[in-house]
Amino acid sequence: MKTPDQERDASRAASPRAQPGVSANEPLLTVTGLTTVFRTEAGEARAVDGVSFTVNRGETYALVGESGCGKSVTAMSLLGLVPFPQGRVIAGRALFEGRDLLALPESELRRVRGGRIGMIFQEPQTSLNPVFTAGAQVAEAVRIHGALSRHEADREALALLDRVRLPDPGRVFSSYPHQLSGGMRQRVMIAIALAAKPALLLADEPTTALDVTVQAQILDLLDAVRAETGIAVLMITHNLELVRVRAARTGVMYAGRLVE
Repeated sequence: MKTPDQERDASRAASPRAQPGVSANEPLLTVTGLTTVFRTEAGEARAVDGVSFTVNRGETYALVGESGCGKSVTAMSLLGLVPFPQGRVIAGRALFEGRDLLALPESELRRVRGGRIGMIFQEPQTSLNPVFTAGAQVAEAVRIHGALSRHEADREALALLDRVRLPDPGRVFSSYPHQLSGGMRQRVMIAIALAAKPALLLADEPTTALDVTVQAQILDLLDAVRAETGIAVLMITHNLELVRVRAARTGVMYAGRLVE
């Protein structure tokens, strides 16, 4: 019997892979015809239906639309995080740095996920592990993708917590998630996402459940990180005002499709 990873790899094998080597003038990410379905009692439902878009190097591209329109599933599909076999990508290509993410075997996709592509999830309270300190979780991301010693990873994690403008990063390093505010937890998530110096950051509703002042601080932080590092940001949101101010280009989704 095949493991879920082996079944997932087999479903990707039919999709041709792109060759390495991409011009700096080409988009960082090119998604073409992405289609993701989920099994339901009434049959297969298309959560993402033929979506195509590009994200250029160093820009902020926004996917906007009402709740349930397929924005988050689009991002999860790119990283192979759609729950399998209930959900699966059945068509499309996602060329990133010369490789088709949708055709990569799980072992290679794990190196891209968190390495070349970082992700900030909607709710840090449920994304962070409650039994490990914030510093341990940042350091783990550093060690996985950086092959550093524990001492070196801890030192890099502390620097990342300082970089995301957390007050008293030493205290935050040794604090558990429940001891931090929502805005502080979100900054820890950003530190984890940046641990491997990725080229692309997927920000899925990065200001959900935060008050207006903290929202502005988080968005200013993302803008500053993008300006400092040249990282591209794919921002997923339903906040049109946020998109108007922060995004260079915008795609509007409705019922699984990119309509504008």
